[in-house]
Amino acid sequence: MVYTICYISSESSDLKENQLEEVFSTTKINNGSEDITGMLLYYYGNFLQVLEGEKETLLNLFENIKKDKRHKNIITIFNKQNEHRIFEGYKSGFSIIKTKSDLKNLKKYLNKTKDTTPFSKSILSLLEPFLI
Repeated sequence: MVYTICYISSESSDLKENQLEEVFSTTKINNGSEDITGMLLYYYGNFLQVLEGEKETLLNLFENIKKDKRHKNIITIFNKQNEHRIFEGYKSGFSIIKTKSDLKNLKKYLNKTKDTTPFSKSILSLLEPFLI
């Protein structure tokens, strides 16, 4: 079993471009070292993040995420035990989604896994507003 947390949030009004890049690089490095899979999507001032891993690790991480002043209005979508990781086979296990191409590739991957990993359907439905 794996634990999954999914949330959306809005960037803080004072978030600078270089801080955004710092969020991306720190997220990828830290999550990789903690065996956390998932993805982080940034789109027009909003974040959508899915985190998968060991329960205690994720709960501690999420507490830190909620205290981060670079974003606000955090809404938890999923915070539960799950049977399988969705993103384990996707790229390096944790991906930053910044371009339309990244988004298309993610959609393609989730469509391939939706029959074997039912939670993929939920993530796909969350991504729909971002898909142009």
